[in-house]
Amino acid sequence: MNAADGTWHLRRVIIRYSETGGSSLGARFYLRHLLPVWRQRNPQVVVVTEHSKLDHPQLLAEWSSGERFEISLRKMRPRQIEDLLNLQRNSESPNLYLRHGGPRVWTERRSVQGLWQPSPEAMFKALKFAREASWLGQKHQDLKYSSQTLKLCQQHLLEKRGRWGDQSQHPKGFDRHVLEDVLNRPFISDSVDVE
Repeated sequence: MNAADGTWHLRRVIIRYSETGGSSLGARFYLRHLLPVWRQRNPQVVVVTEHSKLDHPQLLAEWSSGERFEISLRKMRPRQIEDLLNLQRNSESPNLYLRHGGPRVWTERRSVQGLWQPSPEAMFKALKFAREASWLGQKHQDLKYSSQTLKLCQQHLLEKRGRWGDQSQHPKGFDRHVLEDVLNRPFISDSVDVE
């Protein structure tokens, strides 16, 4: 209902159901026992019931703006159907924004395969926390890693079988062990002796 002028937006509801289908059990009960009461309370809405053989029950709502929205009533209880009808009656158009909630999990490094390894920042933060003797006066336990994490670390670091194949011949990125001499002595050249 529009609160400004008191007009209802839902114009028509079509309920399709099956007389023999098991998923239409709640819809059949609602149509026989509860729908007449809802019709009396909401005379502004035209309710049409259609029998569709061996199909799942559906509710098709039409608003005054011309928008239409189809909702499945499969295996719903009569109370759920009543609540759904009331929700459509109180809405001024389909609630499409409710269907797209976005991602429910936040990760540091998003990929198709999920979180592969933790970021260095998170590792340093976790290690700093683990080195503390106590936290708020309580004895702190050491960090515990799952067997899967330990297996992946061993595979990645020790066996050099990483995400993109064999890394022993062509390391991906900077390897601290390979670049150790260069980083410790960047300006000293072994080939040229300066006296």
